[in-house]
Amino acid sequence: MSEAPALSSVLATAAKLACSDIYDPITPNVFSKIYRVGETVCGIVLVAGTLYVVNQGTENMAGWKEDFTVEPIFHPVLGNIHSGFDKNLPALVALLMRDIPAGMSVVVCGHSKGAGEGALLAARLNLAGINVIQAILFACPNAGHQQFADWMQATIPGLSFRNAPKYVPCFGDPVPMVPEYPSVPPYPHNMINVVPAGMSRLLNIEWHLAEYYLNGVQT
Repeated sequence: MSEAPALSSVLATAAKLACSDIYDPITPNVFSKIYRVGETVCGIVLVAGTLYVVNQGTENMAGWKEDFTVEPIFHPVLGNIHSGFDKNLPALVALLMRDIPAGMSVVVCGHSKGAGEGALLAARLNLAGINVIQAILFACPNAGHQQFADWMQATIPGLSFRNAPKYVPCFGDPVPMVPEYPSVPPYPHNMINVVPAGMSRLLNIEWHLAEYYLNGVQT
């Protein structure tokens, strides 16, 4: 990776939190607080003066249901956004607003469903006046239409990673490619190439595992 040292440190922290620590069983003594709103799970932790807000990926059938609830809803600033990912976020934002100190620098991150929710959460926190300095997304599904992507890229610095074969990028992790157009990625994809072991490399969904994203940004 070619990021500056400060960004490399933030990226490594975000990857560990989003791709390992937030998944069940949630790593003990990492997060200062865990929020549960419906099937949405979110943790916060202060690291080197920056507050990381971390959304959990899909862990149960309720989460899968919201993954596939792709009908858009219209937001007056963000345009058409993924209704399943957004469903619990207004209530979550209200809870977070009680605990995030004024002026605190915030990084929002997540893997898979957690990334899709994380993109929208970063936007909603920004609109609520929170200083979101970065969104770092791993295997992020398309959480909105072009207006949302344009707003994110103009407003919140972000990185979005997709794991795919180096010479066959049309294969690999399918999750960052759905829902299909008119839904689009919130940020252009940064490609990583962490190959599943054995014959499982022939199944594109195997490229989606959180551990591969954790390994991919640490190399």
